Order: sequence, then C-alpha cells, then structure tokens
Amino acid sequence: MTFPASTIIISDEVSQDLPVLRDFIREFKLPGIELRSLNGRAFKDLTKADLAEVSAASRAEGWKVFGCATPVFKCDLDDTAAIALHRDIFKRSLDTARALNADLLRVFTFLRTPNPAEPAKQARVVEHLRGLVELAAGSGIRLGVENEHSCLAATADETLAILAPLPADRVGAIWDPCNVLYVPGAAAPTPADLVRLAPRLFHLHVKDAIRRTGSKPGDLLAVGTPVGLGEVGWREHLRALGTTGYRGLLSLETHWRLEKIDESLLHLPAGHAFSHGGEAASRTCLHNLKAILETL
Repeated sequence: MTFPASTIIISDEVSQDLPVLRDFIREFKLPGIELRSLNGRAFKDLTKADLAEVSAASRAEGWKVFGCATPVFKCDLDDTAAIALHRDIFKRSLDTARALNADLLRVFTFLRTPNPAEPAKQARVVEHLRGLVELAAGSGIRLGVENEHSCLAATADETLAILAPLPADRVGAIWDPCNVLYVPGAAAPTPADLVRLAPRLFHLHVKDAIRRTGSKPGDLLAVGTPVGLGEVGWREHLRALGTTGYRGLLSLETHWRLEKIDESLLHLPAGHAFSHGGEAASRTCLHNLKAILETL
C-alpha cells in the first residue's frame, strides 16, 4: 500500500462544500472519495443536482467515487416500519451509486441490543441483508457491511458470523477497527482480527481513538484522536494487512476535531456542524497516515 494511491477520504470529513473538497483531493493527489453528506444534506437526502455536481467534478478532476456511505439498517431490528423505510433508502442509493459509477454501498446491521451474538438474532440480520442483495441483483453493486459500536455487528467475531452465510462476491466487510474501542467491555482491536477478516474485506476505514476511564468504575469511554496517536495501533494493523495481499483502499474517516464533536453527530454524521473543523483535522490525519505507510 502506497500513499496516495491506496488512500481516499469520506467526503464530509473535509467539508460540506464541494469546491473545498475538490481542492483537498487535488492537494493530496487522492484517487477519490467515499461519499456521505454534502451541501448540508445527509446522504439519503442528496438531490439530483448534488449528484450531478459531484459527477461533473469527478470527471473534470479525474477522481472517482469509490463508495456511498448509506445509513441503511442503522435502525431497530424489530421496527417493521423503519426497515421498510431503509429498504426504500437502499433502492434510492442504488440509483445514486449508478449515477456516480460507484460499485459499493455501505450498510449496517441494526441497532445493538443485549446478546448481540445470539444466533437467532444474527440469522434475522442475515435475512434482511440477503433481501438487499436481491434488490441489488444485476446492478454490479456490492454491499459493504460496516462494523459499528452501536450495531449488532461491532466486533470481528460478530461481523464474520453475519458475513459467513452471505455471498462473498456480493457482500463483504467495511472494517473499522477503531469502532471496536467504542464497544463497552470489548477487547481492543488486534491485527489478528484484520487478518481473519481479510478474505471478506472490501474496504478499510481509518480513524483512531483512546479509551479513558468513565464516571463509573470499569467504564472505558473512547475519545477520537489523530490517526496514529490512539490505541488502534495502525502501524501494526497495516503491517499485518500487507501480509494478506489486500489490494483495496484505506478510507480516512477522521472523526476527530480540535473542537469536540457532539456524540449525536458521530452516530449519524451529516451537515455543516459535523464537518466544521474537518478540513484541518483530516489534513493532520492524512499526514500521519502517510508517515505510517512510508515506514512499512
């Protein structure tokens, strides 16, 4: 993996404004982006005009939209109405991906509840994801299942259990080791987790955090840091990844600002408040990531 060829960034971690994002991509010579919110609108609310603007910029500048970060299935597993709504969002996201020539849609595994690894619960998640695979049939668009501390697949074991029954060419992992640090009681992520996931890995999110003691005994609360300064251990993770033959991308999801981000914005990132301060923070993180890659 070399910088910048292997590195992209999630759009709203820089700015909500395309001209700023375009200049940032040009400055770091990145091959493209993962699209999330833009122009103050969440991904699900992007307009045809927004998409046309991104498409025109990518063609003019020679970069690509490598994936679309949907909020699909970041909802309750028992909420029938919400699931129907999210399936509609997914259908619209397929059209968005086609319009942008992107071949990867990020999805989730429903909001976390007690006993997340219960086999019956995981089987229900698998069936809903299989429904998305059917909706995407013939489109050439893959599903990237992201592990998320607030969802049923948060750890490597939980993610692998849900991926196992699903077609490997159509559904894979968007693995974010930093998200494991936010799971109460979970062991810190390890390079071995990444190696186990590598055969199903479509995409790797890069951010960092450190755990701090909370107000209750035994509580560990994760707080975002610049890449390389937290507890993920990115040098060790990327060294291990290099042994697997992974040829995908590293997608920077900064999630750190000089001014603290409100937790509600981190849960469903979107809008100008989320992106405020993102350009400077992402510049720091990209410099750190570049330095790490150059040592491997």
